[in-house]
Amino acid sequence: MRINHRKFAWGLLAFCGPIAAEELDIRKDPVIIPAGPFEFAPIFEAAESYNDNIFQQNRFQRDSLLTQFHAGGQLALERQLNRYAVTYTLQSSQYHNSPQDDYIDHFVGGTSHIEFTSRNRLDVNMGYLDSHYQRGVFLGRDLISPTGQNGIDALSATGRSGPDQYHLHTADATYRYGRAEAKGNLELKFNALDYTFQNNREFTARQDRTQFVVTPGFYFRIAPKTTLQTQVENQLIKHRQAEVSGFDSLKQRFLLGGTWAYSTKTQIGARIGYLRQEFDNPTDPKAKEFDDVTWDLSASWSPLSYSRFNLSIARDVSPSVASDNLRASDRYRLGWTHDWTPRVKTQLFGSRENAENLGIKRQDDYTSFGVDLNYGIRRWLGIGINYTYRSLKSENQQLDFNQNVIMFYLTGNPRISDDAKTPWASWY
Repeated sequence: MRINHRKFAWGLLAFCGPIAAEELDIRKDPVIIPAGPFEFAPIFEAAESYNDNIFQQNRFQRDSLLTQFHAGGQLALERQLNRYAVTYTLQSSQYHNSPQDDYIDHFVGGTSHIEFTSRNRLDVNMGYLDSHYQRGVFLGRDLISPTGQNGIDALSATGRSGPDQYHLHTADATYRYGRAEAKGNLELKFNALDYTFQNNREFTARQDRTQFVVTPGFYFRIAPKTTLQTQVENQLIKHRQAEVSGFDSLKQRFLLGGTWAYSTKTQIGARIGYLRQEFDNPTDPKAKEFDDVTWDLSASWSPLSYSRFNLSIARDVSPSVASDNLRASDRYRLGWTHDWTPRVKTQLFGSRENAENLGIKRQDDYTSFGVDLNYGIRRWLGIGINYTYRSLKSENQQLDFNQNVIMFYLTGNPRISDDAKTPWASWY
């Protein structure tokens, strides 16, 4: 779990009190080591946790202690308004009761912010991830059913040699035309993801795919605190295995919305529109095209300078990998962050996803919530404790699971761990 600025202390003595005006190391810039014209920021995080259902399946429940750490660093160069950075991190995880699921993942990424002129700005991010999927995960992976669902000993029962490993190449760019203070701005976003699985090819070859997303947009400020926007999201998914090429798909979202800053304490954003999904050659002709409404709504409220609430609601559709099944989801997220003292912070968070699988006629309801307590000891060190609960209730009861995870962690150089773009944005 990333440690943000003011951290967890074990007493909540200031439960109802205001934040003291204290200038702390933990609020300052990350620890930087000069290297000629460059700046190097080390990254290190470590955690010990207990997970009572590591495969996220009640039928084959197994618990385990889990030891994890991240390590790496970021090398950055700044030139006037431009900034360039390269980041490397590795993540090591050891399951004490399931050593066949131990792994070390690697990530290399580069980011750049370039301002050609006051009207022309470009942000580019590129990355390479050598990683794996833990057995049992399927909602976040857009699969119809979890991997290894036939049992914990699925490594032998299904012929799998271990958790599915993959290489992921990513690239995204955002170009903005127009002065930051101008009434109107044009924007063009591009994103590409390329998945190539490395093992269990009998099961994973059909999951090799490339995804492109192109989103043109226009922003117009009609008042000092109100901006209208219109966007068209175009998502193309291409599978590389010929046998599943009929499930290649195109999704378009035509969105109209805006942002409104009611005050420094309250901001609201909304995008509402029309969605169209098409498959190239689905097995079911009725799945050829799908139309629906879609939206993204968000609100943030800070009743006090040290207390913040965030709410988001979204409706979208995503195709299952190598299938003509569509998952129509309503997602709800709520979070509360409170700074009890300049060093002490708590975060409460919860989410709910109601997913209707249109092709296979199955409802999946996913719930998660938790609490994080963290404390900033120094500019270069923070500690914390985190509890997370996850649950899936499906019309296919064999997929149901409940999971409890409690974690103790420490973070070195917390500010850079917050800001560096890595795939492990949080522990949970």
